[in-house]
Amino acid sequence: MSRKAWLAVLCLGVLLTLPAIAHASPTDPVWISGLYDDNDYDDVILFITGAVSAVDSGVVDPVGPVVVCLGLITPSRPQPVSARPLESLSTRAPPLPAS
Repeated sequence: MSRKAWLAVLCLGVLLTLPAIAHASPTDPVWISGLYDDNDYDDVILFITGAVSAVDSGVVDPVGPVVVCLGLITPSRPQPVSARPLESLSTRAPPLPAS
């Protein structure tokens, strides 16, 4: 690869991984009272996560909904339901009551 290709791959990698890393490092919870220092680069994280939404990532659907009908489903006749309990394949008995 040429030097320009490596530079392009490096820039693309940084642009793709930087927002994920910034979202993985949340800022100080200012809604909880306490003492927070300003030396942990929260302003950089807010800048990166705020710039992520600068590009509209909405999906545009130019076609719209597509309706496909393959056939009609006809209801079948009602069938009687058995009152017998289903048979179990297990041979284990239920536990004995505690005495």
